[in-house]
Amino acid sequence: MFNLEEQLRGKGLFLITGGAGFLGHTVKKTLDFYGKNSFVLRSSHCDLRDRQKTLGVFRELKPDVVVHCAVQGGGIGWMKNHPIEAGEDNIRININALEASWRSGSRHFIGVSSACVYPKKGTIPYKEQDIWSGAPEPLNMSYALSKRFLMELGKAYAKQNNFHATFPILANLYGPGDHLQSKRAHVVADLMIRASKRPKKLVVWGTGRAAREFLHVRDAAQGVLAMLKAPAAECINIGSGEEVSILNLAHKIRDCFGLEIPIELDSTKPDGQIRKVMCVEKAVELLGWKSQIDLEDGLRETAAWYSSQ
Repeated sequence: MFNLEEQLRGKGLFLITGGAGFLGHTVKKTLDFYGKNSFVLRSSHCDLRDRQKTLGVFRELKPDVVVHCAVQGGGIGWMKNHPIEAGEDNIRININALEASWRSGSRHFIGVSSACVYPKKGTIPYKEQDIWSGAPEPLNMSYALSKRFLMELGKAYAKQNNFHATFPILANLYGPGDHLQSKRAHVVADLMIRASKRPKKLVVWGTGRAAREFLHVRDAAQGVLAMLKAPAAECINIGSGEEVSILNLAHKIRDCFGLEIPIELDSTKPDGQIRKVMCVEKAVELLGWKSQIDLEDGLRETAAWYSSQ
């Protein structure tokens, strides 16, 4: 049985990198709900690409738990146009966050990873032991390798320095509070933004056959914090374990807004990886965690939020 309150008991200051972002903000709200002391590290406080500044801030705050959500990322379009930022910036950020956490005396480091680390031609559903069985989707290559590097470096810290670093591997997130700018949005947010403007048609990239796994951001925040229970160096899939095609998703989102418009497929745009869904058995077995929010309920809530913006 998953009991987050029990996992949080006795923990000191939580430092959330990327805490002003979609996931980080929700982690902060979850910690607030349980009455935990937390600090949101914004880019205005510290550029995590700067090693000395990062070390200085962490040493000043002395966090007990670091939840590392900070990332340079976006949807397929952003990844295609910004492979350097997706790779180089994230590698610098990850190295500095890990080192600063260890040197400042943190007891726990939770480094958020992504399902994009899995091989393009891997066995579905993805299991944690399969991460290095092949190359990631080329469109996400530099970003995916930065996440693989984060996990491997964390394992090295666990082995060499006896540091408690763990890594939740997240499915595609959605929910209230996501991007309002389409150019950096992932698929749910992108479709929500465009549908909320009540267009004459809803355009979907590619063939629409690509299938993805989606996780509500509140479920994700709970799953990330559940990693406090995981043994050091563990990488654990945090997702719904269910997949839906992008075309089906577009129909659901159109219906959430009460639109009666055609859905048009733009075959000049890429699908990305055709299937991407994870096995979530390890999360249930080791953490007692499983997602709680049904996709259709979550989409309706998210559509209502976008309509209110």
